[in-house]
Amino acid sequence: MKRLVLTILTLTLLFSLAGYITAEGLEKKTVSPEIINEIGQYGGKYTLALTSAPQSFNYYGAIDWNIFVIMGNVLDSLTDENPVTKEVEPSLAKSWQVSKDGTVVTLNLRKGVKWSDGHPFTADDVIFTFNHLTLNPHAEANEVNRYQIAGEMVRFEKKDDYTVEAILPAPYGPFIKILAQAPITPKHKLEKYLDPDNPGAINQAWSTGTDLKDIVGTGPFMLKEYITDQKVVLERNPHSWLYDSAGNQLPYLDQLVYLIVKNNEVALAKLQAGEIDQLQIKGKDFTTLKKAELAGASFRVLTGSPVNPTPSPTHLSFNFDVENEALREAFRNLKFRQAMDHLIDRDRIIEEVYNTLAIKSGMPVVPTNKAFYNPEIEKLRREFSLEKASQLLDQLGYLDTDNDGIRELKDGSDFEFNLMTAVNLQDRVDIASLLKDNLEAVGIKVNLNLIKSGLVFDKALAGEFEAMIMAFGNQSDPQFRKAIWQPGRALYYWHLSTMSEDKKPILQNMYPWELEVFNKFEQGQVTMDPVKRKAYYDDWQRIYAEKLPVIFITKGMDLYVVQNNIGNYFLNDDNIIVRVTDTIFKK
Repeated sequence: MKRLVLTILTLTLLFSLAGYITAEGLEKKTVSPEIINEIGQYGGKYTLALTSAPQSFNYYGAIDWNIFVIMGNVLDSLTDENPVTKEVEPSLAKSWQVSKDGTVVTLNLRKGVKWSDGHPFTADDVIFTFNHLTLNPHAEANEVNRYQIAGEMVRFEKKDDYTVEAILPAPYGPFIKILAQAPITPKHKLEKYLDPDNPGAINQAWSTGTDLKDIVGTGPFMLKEYITDQKVVLERNPHSWLYDSAGNQLPYLDQLVYLIVKNNEVALAKLQAGEIDQLQIKGKDFTTLKKAELAGASFRVLTGSPVNPTPSPTHLSFNFDVENEALREAFRNLKFRQAMDHLIDRDRIIEEVYNTLAIKSGMPVVPTNKAFYNPEIEKLRREFSLEKASQLLDQLGYLDTDNDGIRELKDGSDFEFNLMTAVNLQDRVDIASLLKDNLEAVGIKVNLNLIKSGLVFDKALAGEFEAMIMAFGNQSDPQFRKAIWQPGRALYYWHLSTMSEDKKPILQNMYPWELEVFNKFEQGQVTMDPVKRKAYYDDWQRIYAEKLPVIFITKGMDLYVVQNNIGNYFLNDDNIIVRVTDTIFKK
C-alpha cells in the first residue's frame, strides 16, 4: 500500500512539473505546490509600484530593472527557478537530457504552447532568441558572458520543431539554471527588426511607443496599456499554459497594474490609501505599519526569512595583504579570526540594528536556498564571548604588557587598525560601532573609517584597507558569483595576492584550504549532476565556516505589506513570503 501511495505521489509530481497533454494537444504545466495555498477565483486587478518608467518593452534592449520586472510576466524561459526553493523546474522546456560527457543538452520543448496572439511556439523561437538577442553582443542586455565557456560560445541547434540541442564547449554545471534567466521571444514579431548590416538594430524593437498588440509572449500576462510615466497595465493571456491543481487556467487576475511612483513615501501613502496592493518596506517603517495593522488597518505586514540572495549577508573582512607586517601576521592567523568571530554579538545586532528583523546569515548562501544551503554551518558558528576572544588573543601572544588597556602586536606597537564601511548605509555603521566597542573591550583599538559606499568598493578592489564591513550582490547559484567567493578571482578582495596582474589565479599563493575552495568551484562548474554540485558547494560553505576568510554577520528579513483582500500571498511553513503573480487573486 505504501509503495502504491509513493508511486502515485511520484507520478503526481512528474505531471506537475513536466505537464500533461490535453485533448487539444497542449502540454500544460501545473504550478508548483509551494506557490499556492488555496484555489483562487477569477477577476480583479492587482496593483504594484515601480520606481521609474520602463525604457522599453524589449527585455534585451536595455539594462533596466523595470523592463525585467514587467516583461517577466509576459515572456517565459526554457527553465524556471522556483521562487521559494530556488530549485530549477521545467518551463517552456518540459524536460532535458545531458550527454555522458556533459557537452550536449537536449531540450524537449512543450508542445501546443501559443504566443498571446495565437501563433504557435516552436524551436524556431528559441534559436532566434539565442542567436539574435541573448548571445548578440550588440544587444544592450545580452547574456554573452554567461554562455561563454572555456573561451567559446554555447551553440543552439534545432533538431525538429520541438527539440533543441545546446552544444557546450565544455561541461558547465549551472547551465540549466542559466536558461531560467533567458526569456524566449517571438521570431514572427521580432525578425522584422533585424538588419544584417547593423546587429544592434534589435535594440530598437518594442520601444515604449510600439503598438502593444505587436508585443506578444507565452507568459501568463500580456501588455494592454501604457500611459507614459504613469502606469503599465497587463491583462490575462488567454493562451496561458499554466494551470492550478484543480485544472483552472492561470492567472486568476484580470489585470496586473504597475503604477510608476518615484518616491517611496508616496508609494507608502498610496498603499495605506488602498491604491497599491503590496509594497516592500524598510525596517524604519515596520513598527508604524505593524501598529496600524493591529489597530485594524486593511493590510497585513509580513516578516519573512530572506529569499533574495542580493545583497549577500553583511560580512567582516581583514586584508591578508595589508602593508603593516605585524597586522598582516595577525589577520592571516586563524585563531585571530576565530577571536573576531567571538566578538560579533549577532543577537544584539539583530535586536538593536535591525529591530529584530534579520537572521544569522549563511556562508553566504541564505538558508531559504534549499538548492545549495548547507545547514551544517550552523553547528560551526561561534557564540559571542568576550572571554573566549580574550583567551585566543592571549594564546597568540597579543598581551597588554604596558597596562595601558591596549594589547601589543608582535613588533611592540599597539594593536590598532582602521575599520572601513559605508557611511550612507546605517546598518553597517551601527554594526561597525558595536564591533568597535567589543574589540576595545578586549584590548584592540579600532578607528572607524566611514566613507561613501562606492568608495568602499573601490578601496576593497585596490586592497587599500585594513578591515572592512560590506556586502556584495549575489546569486542563488554560487557559480554565478565565483568572482567573489573563489580564491584568485577579481572580487576576492581580502587576499588579492592570490590573483596575478592579468587576473589569473596564483595557486602557490593560496593556503591549502583556499586551494581546496578553488578546486571545489572548478569541480562545481564542470559537473552537470545537481546532487554532486551541491556536495562541492556544501564543502565550500563548511570551509568558509571553519577558516573564516570573511566573517558573515546578518541578513535582513524580507518585509512586505499587502492588502487583506489579496489571496495566495502568504507566509509558508518555512517562514518564506510567497507572492507570485501567476497565482495571486483578489478576494
